[in-house]
Amino acid sequence: MSSESVQPEVDARTLRAASEHMTVIEEAQALFSVTTQSGSEYTVDLREPACTCPDFEYRSEQLGEQGCKHIRRVRIEVGQVDVDALEASLSEQANDIQQDAEELKQAADELGETVTELEDAISRLREVAER
Repeated sequence: MSSESVQPEVDARTLRAASEHMTVIEEAQALFSVTTQSGSEYTVDLREPACTCPDFEYRSEQLGEQGCKHIRRVRIEVGQVDVDALEASLSEQANDIQQDAEELKQAADELGETVTELEDAISRLREVAER
């Protein structure tokens, strides 16, 4: 098995690889059985890398070396991924998302105030029009 380190891009597949419950069993050198939380079982070959899951079978070219979530999970399990660096990336992404959420909430609050002002203006215009 290659001991080459591969640091996956922090995207939805990497997040699922790190967070979903999966059982990884080494069947032979660089060959792993991965059972997902839904009970599906796939075979991962780190030499290629390759996986028997539909995501990899249909999107292997787009996935490239990073592979599907099962390949990424096996790489995490066997130490090919710097878990500390991955954790730092996930934490940074979580902080960025939290900050974005706070900014969106502030923008929504400001828009709500504008809506109230516009409704008040419409009400006043109607009062004037009724005179």
